[in-house]
Amino acid sequence: MSVLLFLVVLYILLGLSMMKLFEKAGIPGWKALVPGMAAVEWCKMVGRKPQYALWFLFPIVNIFIYAGLVIDMVRSFGRHGFWESVLAVVYAPIPFFMLGRSADAKYEGPILEKEREYHRLHHEAIEK
Repeated sequence: MSVLLFLVVLYILLGLSMMKLFEKAGIPGWKALVPGMAAVEWCKMVGRKPQYALWFLFPIVNIFIYAGLVIDMVRSFGRHGFWESVLAVVYAPIPFFMLGRSADAKYEGPILEKEREYHRLHHEAIEK
């Protein structure tokens, strides 16, 4: 029972801390509080297809999907450090809250789209 209570509190804190991040990305903050919608918007925010949120429904797999999305979220705000990613995976509400409050943290766009473009340009340069 205590594990369930911990997970509920964690989810509420995650939703509240993601509200500011959603607003910085131009998405209404209330969408961070709606369970399914938050996952879909989160996927779009980091550059994944909205269908990717369905992986949250599968036990064990959802842990890895969550870790990947959390890391992609902090990277979408320009935080590329190892320890920032570790803190985000261990307890995401802390770095999300810090990013939401920080005036210098700007949403740089979906990180995965930037990586795809970089790899495409790199591949083209190698072929020439």
